[in-house]
Amino acid sequence: MWPSWEQTLIVFAAALLEGSIGFDFGLLAAPAAGALLGVRDSVILISLPNLAIASAKITGQKIPPDLIKRLMPFIGAGGVGAAAGVFTLVSAPPIILKWGLGLFVLTTTAYSFSRFRLEFDQRDETFFAYLAGLIAGWLSGLAYAGGSFIVIYLDSLGISRSRLVEMMNISALAFATVQVAMLSGTGNFLPLTAARSLLAVAPALSGFLIGRWLRGAVKPEIGYLGGLVLVIASALSLLIFGPGGWR
Repeated sequence: MWPSWEQTLIVFAAALLEGSIGFDFGLLAAPAAGALLGVRDSVILISLPNLAIASAKITGQKIPPDLIKRLMPFIGAGGVGAAAGVFTLVSAPPIILKWGLGLFVLTTTAYSFSRFRLEFDQRDETFFAYLAGLIAGWLSGLAYAGGSFIVIYLDSLGISRSRLVEMMNISALAFATVQVAMLSGTGNFLPLTAARSLLAVAPALSGFLIGRWLRGAVKPEIGYLGGLVLVIASALSLLIFGPGGWR
């Protein structure tokens, strides 16, 4: 029932990076743990730690009502997308999940290194809010991979960085909540798997809080580069060592 020491270390390290430099917890933890467990079991394991971190990020923050109102189309579509992502997760063959997540993470990393940037046309903000929300929610529910689309959409709004971070945290919490609810509703959150995920919350919150305490100790550029290198390593380890198969 207890997570192995390797799984605990992955959860702790990913949460530490999230707390210290804001690096996406799921984007690192899912492929790294997937190399040991497979993508489906990896997502289930870190579902409660991800929800706990998402909750911790907005604890104590005052969220303006106008912010929630502007985000409602995006979050609403994202909730539907997150539910669809969970259905994809539990129904897709392991080999599809393995190669899909591994290649997506490598593509996202290459995008981070490049100067190329996608932007949504905000002349029709409502349409793109639904479209971006659906895609981001689906990727988040499937394998915690929606963060990049959330950033792309919010960055297109031309808002300040502090407001962008607030909106991203709210969206991430909403998608994580839907994901956990859908995992439970589809019968994939059985007592033993739920208990294992719950036990992984402690190292996740510990790593996140220690990272918050250490924030600023390392230059953001160095920390972010180190995070990207670790993400590449985790994606490659998933592609090389992760279990595949069609069932």
